[in-house]
Amino acid sequence: MLQVAIINKDDDGIYAKEEYFIKPIPRIPKRELIALGINPNSIRSASVFCDLAPLIIEKIEETQTVFSDKFSERLFVKTFKEIGYPMGSATHILDKLFKQAVGGKIPYSLKNAQKALGIKMKVSTTLEKCELIQKVFENIPEIGRSVKVAGGINKTLEDAIPHLPNTPGVYFFRNAREEVIYVGKAINISKRVRSHFSSNATFERTLCAQTTAVDYEETGSELISLLLESHYIGSLSPEYNSQQKELLQPYIITSKIDSKGILRLQPIQKNYADSENEFYYNRDSVLVKLIEVQRKFKLCKRYAGIERTKTSCSDTIYCKGICRGEEDKNDYNARVRDALNYIDGQRPSYIIKLKGRHKNEMGFVMVKQGIYCGFGYIDSDTPINSSNDIAGFLKNYAHNYFTSRIIDQFHKTNKRREDNVFKLSVLID
Repeated sequence: MLQVAIINKDDDGIYAKEEYFIKPIPRIPKRELIALGINPNSIRSASVFCDLAPLIIEKIEETQTVFSDKFSERLFVKTFKEIGYPMGSATHILDKLFKQAVGGKIPYSLKNAQKALGIKMKVSTTLEKCELIQKVFENIPEIGRSVKVAGGINKTLEDAIPHLPNTPGVYFFRNAREEVIYVGKAINISKRVRSHFSSNATFERTLCAQTTAVDYEETGSELISLLLESHYIGSLSPEYNSQQKELLQPYIITSKIDSKGILRLQPIQKNYADSENEFYYNRDSVLVKLIEVQRKFKLCKRYAGIERTKTSCSDTIYCKGICRGEEDKNDYNARVRDALNYIDGQRPSYIIKLKGRHKNEMGFVMVKQGIYCGFGYIDSDTPINSSNDIAGFLKNYAHNYFTSRIIDQFHKTNKRREDNVFKLSVLID
């Protein structure tokens, strides 16, 4: 999310209007923000979502909510969920209400709904869009089944996507030079691609105007779609994709012997490619792990990289005094090595079993010692007794910040499907 607009209304009318800009992570190029109709200066001076979340929750707490469409609601809920705030579903989805009112004869868009109701207002900002949603919501009962609105699938869409499947996968928009200009993923490829061409958003209209062909690759599951989409965005760097182009530098826990012979732990930010170590998304998350390890193995906060000080650390409970010269460095270093082995031992090896591209096939994703190795497909009746049994079916892909987040999110949202995750502790060669 880059912007959130909220209008609060009761029986006496509108009593509050708020619009928030959200600073994206990672950074979105200026030209793409302009294409979305967003002033880059507004984003540059905006707060990150974690800081804005309490303000937004305060505005919508104990209210009935109306969203324009299901995608907006899902994005809203997902963004809050990623920072640990559980959000409920919307009370009303305008898209659904509009389709019920017109009997499905008119494709939904705010512009179409505005025309159908004869609402005359200029919509150029997110807050104005929010005001339009409010007006349409209040007036939907007045829409008759006989109302006709210009809309529907345009000629470009009919030429570009004649035979797209209703299955999960990755799709590619190509321009007249056959260059891939956009990569997306979908649970239903046909439905998702069509939504691009039926959208009135400036960005979508610009993208679709440049598109002369649409290709696709079926995956059988959403997880493989997400992983494959990330791979293609990183390798092809399509013009109209903004996310996942720039590989972020995560934090890792490393160690070194200092001039006094003391083995230190250090949280550092660096590329993953040259390191076989568990990594963390930001400094806060790596510090949480360091504090856990420091307490479990009775290490010093100073030498565990938690506190930056030239004197003794502040911990008088867990630290045995290495920073005060009260402990033998060999004893301390032995516990640090135990801590490093503990961190290494927490990196699991497993296979995630997924749906295949057809009923007699199984898809799978392999992770070895916390490292994403890739994915593949195998016949459903093929016995798997070791990693060698599926090695020949595995397509190798690089592990990076984005693939790690995708797999982490899969585990968080699929806790009821743990029976499809097979540990490889006894299968690793």
